Amino acid sequence: MAEVEQEAKGTGTAQAELWGERARDWADVMEGWNGWGVPVYRHILERIPVRGDTALLDVGCGAGRFCRIAADRGAKVSGLDATPALVEIARERIPDGDFRVGEMEELPWADDSFDVVTGFNSFFIAAHMVDALAEARRVTRPGAPVAMTVFGRPERCQSTAMFEAIAGLLPAKPADEDKKTSQALHEEGTLEALATQAGLTPEEAGYIELVESYPNLETMLRGVMAAPPMVRAGRAVGDDAVRDALTEVFRAFETPSGSYALEEEVRYLIATR
Repeated sequence: MAEVEQEAKGTGTAQAELWGERARDWADVMEGWNGWGVPVYRHILERIPVRGDTALLDVGCGAGRFCRIAADRGAKVSGLDATPALVEIARERIPDGDFRVGEMEELPWADDSFDVVTGFNSFFIAAHMVDALAEARRVTRPGAPVAMTVFGRPERCQSTAMFEAIAGLLPAKPADEDKKTSQALHEEGTLEALATQAGLTPEEAGYIELVESYPNLETMLRGVMAAPPMVRAGRAVGDDAVRDALTEVFRAFETPSGSYALEEEVRYLIATR
């Protein structure tokens, strides 16, 4: 899903409040058994070693869908998220995992704790992305991988139309935020440069194509409206106005069977300490 406020957002507390409002909807749909990230998770797991003795940390773990997949492959999983409601769901899904509430820039684990660290569409949410990546480096063992993804090129993401449709419904940003310049994280070389600043060594990068699939319109709306931009828009103009705007956009993505599908893209980077 493209362009979900891909700039620094401020504190984890503010993010937690937005993500927590509809945490179950997000978990059930966007991190459900066939959630949008599953193809991305599998792509990364084909490129990083995950075995029975692998200690893995997922930064911005959300409701734990990736951690569940990694645990099923034998990994000993840990996760961090700023949203208590999502961490609670992750603990339900992986009872023997180590899930904590906290900030990406201050990971509550010791140096050299993990064989793998991942961050799926999460590191850019930190107020200071390089600091978050430096923390990921700190808790990763020497030579181990740090894998991350961000949203892909807007013109390659059909969900771009969705965010354009609600742009006028969102409240104005504070003046200091208007002065910020959003980095084009999807462009080649950008993630590599940020990782290098954090002391990591870029090893592999590229784009992953995927299809977001939903069985019906109501399920799609339930999942999409759990994302922070939609929550913010709903608070500003009411959920009905947001639903109407999204429904109009989604008509273009209905399939002959009545399901809905969006062609999407993410950019990934695998770096090492």
